[in-house]
Amino acid sequence: MPPSKWRAGERFKAQAEKKRILGEASADQQAGLAWGVAAPDTKGARDETLREIRPALRMVTRIAQLVARTVKRVLAKERQKLKNDADYVRGLRQKWEPEDAERLSRISLGGIESGPK
Repeated sequence: MPPSKWRAGERFKAQAEKKRILGEASADQQAGLAWGVAAPDTKGARDETLREIRPALRMVTRIAQLVARTVKRVLAKERQKLKNDADYVRGLRQKWEPEDAERLSRISLGGIESGPK
């Protein structure tokens, strides 16, 4: 199918894959999409690219926002799991008898008599 017959979303996808023109905005920019490293150099070329992708831009921006929120949520859950695990291990270490702590310290350092007795 020739590019002139593509639907807007397919045309945008082909453009983005070909040029990697859009990237995520940096921290000092407003949230949204920004021009990436492979974006057209001239204003005229950027205007042409924008005209081609504008029909799908709102949808792509929404998808990007949903993905960003989902990633943040998943990372927060994983960080909480890691914190819980670290707290659990910290609690176990505090309950160890001194000889157990010394033996486990030797094991972690790879001492000669590090195996079970």
